[in-house]
Amino acid sequence: MISTSDLAGRLYYEYEKYFEVKLTHRRFLYSDILLLINGLKNKNNFAIKKAGKSELGKDIFLVSYGKGKTKIFLWSQMHGNEATATMALFDIFNFLSNKNDFVELKNFLLKETTIYFLPVVNPDGADLFQRRNYFDIDLNRDAARLASKEAKLLMKIFKELQPDFGFNLHDQDTRYSAGNSFKPATISFLAPPVDNSKKMTLCRLNSVKLISELFSILSKYIPGHIAKYSDDYEPRAFGDNFQKMGTSTILIESGGWKNDPEKLFIRKLNFILILSALQSITLKNYKNQQPEVYDRIPLNQELLRDLIIRNVAVNRNDKKCKIDIAVNFEEINIPGKHLQIKDPSPFRIAVNN
Repeated sequence: MISTSDLAGRLYYEYEKYFEVKLTHRRFLYSDILLLINGLKNKNNFAIKKAGKSELGKDIFLVSYGKGKTKIFLWSQMHGNEATATMALFDIFNFLSNKNDFVELKNFLLKETTIYFLPVVNPDGADLFQRRNYFDIDLNRDAARLASKEAKLLMKIFKELQPDFGFNLHDQDTRYSAGNSFKPATISFLAPPVDNSKKMTLCRLNSVKLISELFSILSKYIPGHIAKYSDDYEPRAFGDNFQKMGTSTILIESGGWKNDPEKLFIRKLNFILILSALQSITLKNYKNQQPEVYDRIPLNQELLRDLIIRNVAVNRNDKKCKIDIAVNFEEINIPGKHLQIKDPSPFRIAVNN
């Protein structure tokens, strides 16, 4: 078995083979996802289960791979407009269903793990391309009350699975910087706390060690563009609750990258990160990592703007001043309009930082 670092390197350069060409834009419809999930039914080693329904009655599916002892649970798009990781999951499905490449790793995953995927937790929000669900509930603040159907379903699945590891997959504001810098936080992590004391349980320590390994791997490709969230306890969030309930939980947030408005390069990073994490968990490599690495990851800071116009001359009542104007763009939804990209290989983008 190749090392996790070498695996990441191969995945970086061979990613194009697994890119799901039917998802070329983050504003896809849930019907597009259903077609792809139905396609998995014809592929070996995948099991598809109708897990429940959204508030508007859309079917939500749980995809599983393998029959091993170690259980890993990944869920994406509980915020409907955070689609990067969902696209990456379907790249991962293509990777896992390929019979010719990385055979040793796949056989090992099949034997040692059962991996569960909930690709879109919030299909109503995804179709509206909005953060919240149909009733304007933020699902990631509904873990305690469970007022929404989608939150109830996510908690039900979690309690039935009782996974060893969980991956909470999100998108964050593209204007976050990695610490006090001009570099966008392209990927951010968090090992959620279990209470206000932020104590380091064994469960959380495993999350910290795995993130430390992923940070070291990812730093080879986007040095200086990795951050972490403050570990203030949020009792309404799923990650904090799952960590408290005994699942080593890792938050992965997709931020911004130059010339990548559709986050397709960041999607590639998600693909590499998740598969690297799956190997590390299966081989238990994360146990050998130093938690101090996690401590050194800079925090997200809100320091970036979309556009700055420098040295603007302002005249007011015969008085003059030069100022800078910061502008942030606002993305507006137009009902019924979902853009499509014709280029089947859109990940061939500029990646200069």
